Amino acid sequence: MKEVRAAVVTCRLCDAPVARDADECGSCGVKAPWVPDEPSVNPRAIRLVMWAGGIVLGIMLLFVAGMLAFGPAAEDDERDHRPPSMAARGR
Repeated sequence: MKEVRAAVVTCRLCDAPVARDADECGSCGVKAPWVPDEPSVNPRAIRLVMWAGGIVLGIMLLFVAGMLAFGPAAEDDERDHRPPSMAARGR
């Protein structure tokens, strides 16, 4: 069943009655005197985008942690696996 909307709403600033299709309040002159209650975007889409963003952020954090632990900077601290006689010639 469809809900019937009132033709007159109250102004968001001065609480004076204004028409739903009015561009400004006749009492205080504010532009867009009322804001619709219903969201402009589907809540399911918002939830999906938030989950996707969380997953992407998690993957990026894992990548950064992996680079800090196993990346090029970590290789400087690793032990050289060549025999000592070959390691001295290589440097």
